[in-house]
Amino acid sequence: MKRFEFSLNKLKGYKEQVLEREKNDLAHLRRQQQQYQDEKAELENRLRSSNSEFRERSAAGMTVMQITAFKGYHQSLSSQIRELENSIAKMEEKVQKQLGVVIEATKEVSSLEKLEDKQFEEYKFMAAKAEEQFIAEYVTNSTYRS
Repeated sequence: MKRFEFSLNKLKGYKEQVLEREKNDLAHLRRQQQQYQDEKAELENRLRSSNSEFRERSAAGMTVMQITAFKGYHQSLSSQIRELENSIAKMEEKVQKQLGVVIEATKEVSSLEKLEDKQFEEYKFMAAKAEEQFIAEYVTNSTYRS
């Protein structure tokens, strides 16, 4: 009997490639999202540090120009943080959408794998049946010869 070959092997290979590509896209989006979160954390640390420095200097006495410079810097940092929060939220939407795509691609590959398993089980059953028939014919022929 010929060797088992899954009838949809090419389609399965294609779907596996699509799945890998979608997983890579998801990983890229997650890295980008993490980068935004890291940048936000860095800006928040700078803002805390600057606030601390502002309190120390204001206790020692500051000019109006220095206070204005600190306020401008704090507003700039706060604005950048808000922008990053928006970017993070948008990226989360993209990640969730891509996650859905990956889940669908995984389902497609999984269904093809189940179909392959089913075909392989049928192949094994037919092979066993063919072998059984061969043995039965062999036994029948050998008894007639005797």
